[in-house]
Amino acid sequence: MRAPSAASGASARVFGSHLGAVVHEITLRSDAGLEAKILTWGAVIRDLSLPMPGGLRRSLVLGFESFDAYQHHSGYFGAVVGRYANRIAGGSFTLDGRAFHLDRNEAGRTTLHGGAVGFSSRVWTVVDRSGHHVTLALTSADGDQGFPGEVRALCSYTLGPGNRLEFAVFAQTSRPTPVNLAQHSYFNLDGGPDLQGHMLTVHADAYTPVGDAMIPTGAILPVKATAYDFTAARALTATAPVLNHNFVLRRFETGADLRPAAELVSLRSGIRLRVATTKPGLQIYNGHLLDVAVGGLGGTIYRAKSGICLETQYFPDSPNQPRFPNAILAPGTDYRHRTVYAFDRQ
Repeated sequence: MRAPSAASGASARVFGSHLGAVVHEITLRSDAGLEAKILTWGAVIRDLSLPMPGGLRRSLVLGFESFDAYQHHSGYFGAVVGRYANRIAGGSFTLDGRAFHLDRNEAGRTTLHGGAVGFSSRVWTVVDRSGHHVTLALTSADGDQGFPGEVRALCSYTLGPGNRLEFAVFAQTSRPTPVNLAQHSYFNLDGGPDLQGHMLTVHADAYTPVGDAMIPTGAILPVKATAYDFTAARALTATAPVLNHNFVLRRFETGADLRPAAELVSLRSGIRLRVATTKPGLQIYNGHLLDVAVGGLGGTIYRAKSGICLETQYFPDSPNQPRFPNAILAPGTDYRHRTVYAFDRQ
């Protein structure tokens, strides 16, 4: 791979190695003080932090201090997941009259986040970088994890004004294939052991209920009068419902580039996160299954509901769900996905 150079503006260090390839960590900094540490393995956001009063920094995501911890204990912490984020029922789909059988890496029943060796566990190549920006590249071969077509992907992280992090991915394919790339960071805005004191708003009036193996039933139902109604801010308390569901985001306003997806606020730290995206769905997972055996950033132990994922993406199992937005990428067309994470203090 192309090794980062000091002349490019961002600082970099060797973080580990994977299958003989060096894994680098690249640190980006904005003028407003937001700092992102990006790994070339999995295009992972290892840490994302804001300066706080007293000269301290507040980590806003869950992560690890060592590469070994990522390899053996990470539940996709901070990674770009794909070739198809979320689940595909039975690890199979039919495209143009041909059945494709994928790696069923979740209990031998479903394909989760692209299979056992998905984009989240590969070493990406640095294409370009500066003090506030990095672009990484990955090529997935025809037949990778059972998917058809060679896919070439680019992922970029850019720190902008006002403590904004922009995540953008681009892909092209040699054959028709499902493509759905998502950013899988777990957010915790106050460093507490769980999400107590966090308030969540979701800009969605509908969701996709799930059945067996967390696969969508195919229905699109209103959230009103259900446990999944976050149209007004609600506290993420210990008694809040288990969240591992896709929300159907409201349509774009006329002329808009990004649609609002969610707002997360910590009442303890006063930090607010606003998420906006070009994708139609938001998978929310409140980490109820987290139970990590080793310490994370700063030695923090991550347990159930230590962080929440706000994954902008196509809907789960779209290749098998004709009512869902089309997630098939064709040769000669481009897959594009932008999500902006904007932080401020209330």
